[in-house]
Amino acid sequence: MQEAITNAARHAPGAPVSVVVEQDPGSVTVSVSNPAQTAAIGDGTGLVGLRERVRLAGGSFHAGPRDGRFEVVARLPYDSE
Repeated sequence: MQEAITNAARHAPGAPVSVVVEQDPGSVTVSVSNPAQTAAIGDGTGLVGLRERVRLAGGSFHAGPRDGRFEVVARLPYDSE
């Protein structure tokens, strides 16, 4: 979440940011999105690192435009025990 919010503040300053956390049995999904901007996008190394950390934890990751917004979604498994 922190990386996605930092990116939103850097690439879309002042734009509203939505954060949604959903819990299902065995997984939690975090979505962070903001209105898509036409400004220059960074080199993406922060998202690459985030994607790798999510993958190593056994989760799934998506980052990119969706419905006029830029969205970062990470789904992570967890053991309720």
